[in-house]
Amino acid sequence: MHHRLLSLIQHFWVKQSSVFLLLIFGSMNAGAQVNNLAFEGSAETVHPRMSEHSLIMRQQVYQVSENVYLAYGFGLANSTMVIGDDGIIIIDVMEDLERGQQVLAEFRKITDKPIKAIVYSHNHIDHTGGIRAFANDEQIASGEIKLIAHSSLDRAMQNWAGLVGPIISRRSSFYAGVFLDDDAEGRINMGIGPRIFAGPATYLRPNTVFDDSLDLTVAGINMHVRYVPSETNDEIVVWFPDTEMLQTAEVIQGESYPNLHTMRGTKYRDPVNWYKAVDVLRGFNAKTMVPSHGRPVYGAENVADVLTAYRDAIQYSHDQTIRLMNKGYLMEDLAELVKLPPHLAEHPWLGEFYGSVKNSVRQFYVGYIGWYQGDPWEVDRVEPVRRAELYVSSMGGREAILDNAQSAIEREEYTWATEILTYLLYLDPNDTDVRQLKATALREWGYRQVTTTWRMWALTSAMELEGTLPVRSGIGEQNDDIVNAFPVSAGIELLSARLAAERCLDVNIIAEFSVTDKNENYALEVRRGVAEFHSVVPASVDLTLKMDVAVLNAVVGGQLLLADALSAGDITVEGDQELAAEYVSYFEGFDYQAISLSIPVNNALREGL
Repeated sequence: MHHRLLSLIQHFWVKQSSVFLLLIFGSMNAGAQVNNLAFEGSAETVHPRMSEHSLIMRQQVYQVSENVYLAYGFGLANSTMVIGDDGIIIIDVMEDLERGQQVLAEFRKITDKPIKAIVYSHNHIDHTGGIRAFANDEQIASGEIKLIAHSSLDRAMQNWAGLVGPIISRRSSFYAGVFLDDDAEGRINMGIGPRIFAGPATYLRPNTVFDDSLDLTVAGINMHVRYVPSETNDEIVVWFPDTEMLQTAEVIQGESYPNLHTMRGTKYRDPVNWYKAVDVLRGFNAKTMVPSHGRPVYGAENVADVLTAYRDAIQYSHDQTIRLMNKGYLMEDLAELVKLPPHLAEHPWLGEFYGSVKNSVRQFYVGYIGWYQGDPWEVDRVEPVRRAELYVSSMGGREAILDNAQSAIEREEYTWATEILTYLLYLDPNDTDVRQLKATALREWGYRQVTTTWRMWALTSAMELEGTLPVRSGIGEQNDDIVNAFPVSAGIELLSARLAAERCLDVNIIAEFSVTDKNENYALEVRRGVAEFHSVVPASVDLTLKMDVAVLNAVVGGQLLLADALSAGDITVEGDQELAAEYVSYFEGFDYQAISLSIPVNNALREGL
């Protein structure tokens, strides 16, 4: 009992320490806003724990120490300012230009010293998108400002924006609730921050990169920057040895159980790498912890407590999943069986507000042994529409399923209702009665969730089903700065994933891409449904497409089709004009708004493939 009481007191201290230390320092910036972008109210449509969690997100500029300030609550992520002798260091720059400008204005109430260095902790947009508020092209090109990142960050940005940008952007909009109102029936908070904004994201390429670690002194401040792959494969943290302060980036993902699997979609996040990254952080024995999400933690004991609990939660989830996998339990069994023990589940930095154990466990299963669970029917399933026909027939037809779904809603078995209704939508995606009932089930389920991404995805899906989803931009669609930063070769190579293979299975055309204002030439060979990139132009090509880099970037960014650029005269041709028109017609663009996530693709849409 004594140890349990001591643990509770310690956990209470960790949660409240930043507020208490503010009183000691008198340190909230006098000009900071008293505002909360999260919804603080209580209502039947909001889980009480979610309402309580919003209360920690009030907008503040924390004075962490004599020369360190943390802007918290202005967007999804934090921005940190360290004041040196003749300049300042900024770590992370918010998600878009407006948020970056807002945070810099708050910092400028404290000091007018020039920016000497900026750190991108990793590639995610909420840490990079506001860069042009803090720096411009000339300052980075000249080295006036050091822009520090891991050597792999630039490539990660390219993959995100150019390769899977459309689907990730659309999924992110559901995941982050950008189409929801900020009220009791909409977006409450983002779990690791009050909300994310979908304004135009900006980007400047880093001018100071490293592989493993980097030691440097900026404005008289000694910094040790360490590579710690974890939440992303380009994650870096910053240790300030003179003050024993550690900026933990998103290795510590705020006051929430970590997002070991993100529903918006990403490459596999290795949990072993992640908890070992936390062990690297523990090795610093920091007296102060400044995260990229969440409030600061003060005192070596409190920092150690948060870090130890955090890594233990990750290892526990991983190890117990593997143990039960090896007993033959399947993915959905594991999602129900693996639960954190009380001392971790009740820790104030491990509530399932953003990440969830269930999502993580499913990801571990797939990450280790793939989607196949061992029953042979899985490898050759009946195709989706036919399977839906069989399910609907077996369950007694449309009316029986509607009755069953309504009964399930009344029993509060909401996800069962949505599952069986989805079979009807495969057969008729425009069945308004089915869509409305599925929307009702999703909305009621969403209102009861404490994991914010579950809630927002459900409520956004309900809007899509009802036809009330606004036609406007989502997260990541305004990525011109990112695309413009691509090497020419990367932009052309990314076009291979835009090839409509079914249209050119009997085609073999080699086209040279000549980007005239960059004086760079590459080739893309369309060969029986595959587009092979050639970094060296073959000796013989069928045609040459000449364009400037702005046209190429517009094509890569999705604002312009190759075919439209050719017909508008933005591309000139050396060779057969008709062959060029045929060639460019094989490459598609993309439409963010055309991607449906709640309504399945049926046979009518499949016929074109």
